[in-house]
Amino acid sequence: MNNPNFNGMPNNQYMEPKHGTTTVALRIKDGIIAAADRRASMGTFVASKKAEKLHELNKHTVATIAGMVSDAQYLVNLTRANINLYELGRGYAPSTKMAGNLLASIMYEQYRSYFPYWVNMMVCGLDDEGPHVFTLDMAGGISDEDFASTGSGSPIAIGVLESRWKANLTEVEGLKIAIKALATAISRDAATGDGMDVAVVNKKGVRRLTSEDIIKVLEEE
Repeated sequence: MNNPNFNGMPNNQYMEPKHGTTTVALRIKDGIIAAADRRASMGTFVASKKAEKLHELNKHTVATIAGMVSDAQYLVNLTRANINLYELGRGYAPSTKMAGNLLASIMYEQYRSYFPYWVNMMVCGLDDEGPHVFTLDMAGGISDEDFASTGSGSPIAIGVLESRWKANLTEVEGLKIAIKALATAISRDAATGDGMDVAVVNKKGVRRLTSEDIIKVLEEE
């Protein structure tokens, strides 16, 4: 996560965004899997136990959020609105790559005004080029990864992803890795918890797992 130097001022604690959450995403053979916890925190206080951090942008693209809630919600709504306008104007939906670059451009323009959005986001999905896991920092930097994690629990989750991810994972294999990574972060990071939301994105669209589905995967580990 970039820590910008505003107007030449020295970096300090105020300028370092704290992302109390954990989101994970990874590529599988025919799509992607994304997951996020449900805890929203304010310092040591649990502000919400049912925060929505996994958002559907269109039928084949989702976004995950970490950081300041208002900034993240605004960016999700703005990106979704622009995607809908694009589809209405052209008759077809923009690709996941286009959606990721659109959000990156919005974040970069705000960063250039010295008041960046205090978020770390991912845009993930499937398009004609294949599955994508785009990570975006608050300066609008964008990177297409095989797997990624954001938030305060990400150093824990990324260790699981790093050790277990491989190319051409099946959906079942990918679900086990994503849910295990998030469950591990929940067990060790105090700002992550209160359950999880998990989605699979493939040619059929976006499918969210039920609580029973997630429990079943955990029991199989």
